[in-house]
Amino acid sequence: MVLLAVTLLAGATAGCIGERALPTPSGVTAVLVPGEGNADDIILVSWNASRDSRVDGYVIYRAEQGIGAVVQDKSEAVLQALTFATQYKDDEIHGTELYPTMRYYYSICVITEDGTTGPLSAEVSIDYAGTA
Repeated sequence: MVLLAVTLLAGATAGCIGERALPTPSGVTAVLVPGEGNADDIILVSWNASRDSRVDGYVIYRAEQGIGAVVQDKSEAVLQALTFATQYKDDEIHGTELYPTMRYYYSICVITEDGTTGPLSAEVSIDYAGTA
């Protein structure tokens, strides 16, 4: 009985439900969309929809790295958003005086109704050289 519980827990942690692994999102892209007029720039992250009936939504993770005279270490990826959609508009982008260019990294995973997450997608990155 204990062995079975450990096996099920390990499966849920690894993104498995039953015999099949949860899918990995594909087609992840990140595109800079310049703001018009007084609107801020955004980064639009999109990916292909999963056809797996167990998928209830998507989790977006983001890391960042300052690029300037000295390159900053890349941050740890943090949960940025949960969504049912297949795109995410990141409007929390910026440059600073020290790091006029910021490199943003995104990866996506699926999530089920019970909160089990699948494997992370391939990471994509985009540089933003906006105003400080």
